[in-house]
Amino acid sequence: MQTLGTGALSLLAFAGALGLGGLGPVAATAHASPAIDGTRNLSMGNATRGSSGGTNAAIINPAGISYWQQFAIEPIYQYDVQRRTHGMGVFIADSLNTPRFALALGYVFLRGDPNLIYNDLGERQQLSLVHFGHEVSGVLSVTAVPNWLYIGIKPKWQYISLRYLDADGTAQDFNPKHNAFGLDTSIAINFLDYVRVAVVGYNLVGARPPAWTEDGAIELEGVDTDVVPTFNPEGIRRLSDYPLSVGHGVAVFPLRSPNFSLNVDATYDFTSYWESDDKHTRVTVNAGGEFVAGPVPIRVGGWWDGRGPGGGDDRGYVSAGLGFIKPAPLGGVGVDVGAGFAQQVTGSSQAKLDTIFSFNLGIRMRPNL
Repeated sequence: MQTLGTGALSLLAFAGALGLGGLGPVAATAHASPAIDGTRNLSMGNATRGSSGGTNAAIINPAGISYWQQFAIEPIYQYDVQRRTHGMGVFIADSLNTPRFALALGYVFLRGDPNLIYNDLGERQQLSLVHFGHEVSGVLSVTAVPNWLYIGIKPKWQYISLRYLDADGTAQDFNPKHNAFGLDTSIAINFLDYVRVAVVGYNLVGARPPAWTEDGAIELEGVDTDVVPTFNPEGIRRLSDYPLSVGHGVAVFPLRSPNFSLNVDATYDFTSYWESDDKHTRVTVNAGGEFVAGPVPIRVGGWWDGRGPGGGDDRGYVSAGLGFIKPAPLGGVGVDVGAGFAQQVTGSSQAKLDTIFSFNLGIRMRPNL
């Protein structure tokens, strides 16, 4: 198994992220973080690279935190039912201090409890694992040309482990721990507040191979078996937690207002299925919309996830969400509360289709400086 981490491809992905590659298939995954999508992003099918601002942009498009002037603190919780994975995070975004620069900080914690199923002499066995991770990030967004061109960069520290207890109760690594510096970068262009186009490069540094592949052998050190077991690893996340990838998106604002947007994105993952023989690029196509009725944003979306070679493991999702937004008055405090979900509707060999829930409680402030 090989992951695509060569300097040539990194340069290609970086070029795509800076818009030099246009909007063609250059790279990314539907999820910017293995634990947190952001409630608005998830509710709109993760098709929000062109329209997300503030804390949501700190997750999916670093350049976008300059879209709206605000200071926001936002805790987020997300749960993936099929993968039994909890994600918790908090993001702080500030685009009030100067008209040219916006900053954000983020911390994300991941804890999952996947199971590995295997047969040993015809008997079905189950091994419990722990999927554990931390991510700390900082975001800088620069307004290169006011109300037209934005550039963002997101350096981050990433730690991921997948472990199990052997027969002696000693923790063993299912695959090597990931403890690395990562880097995302993006560019966004605004056309008269009617259309925004964004291109984002994810994990240009610090990409991670997936936990397992169809071609790779699985070995369990310290687990007693009578023969070489037959494994069914579908309970373990097949996708890379941090793939080298690129995404692009277009957001249209028919009323020239952020209260109504229509969004279409696509992403390209160069790591999850980039094996020595197949070299397959995983592609997702995302769409979503948002309409803000008074203080209540109504969000819908969905995406198609074209995973490995062939169509046997492709998946389709629908998503939706609601919120309540009270903008912060000058010298006062506002709130941004949201709930959303995504539901897999097609393509699964498991009995249970994937379901993901997300909640956020954001505080917005506008100091009277």
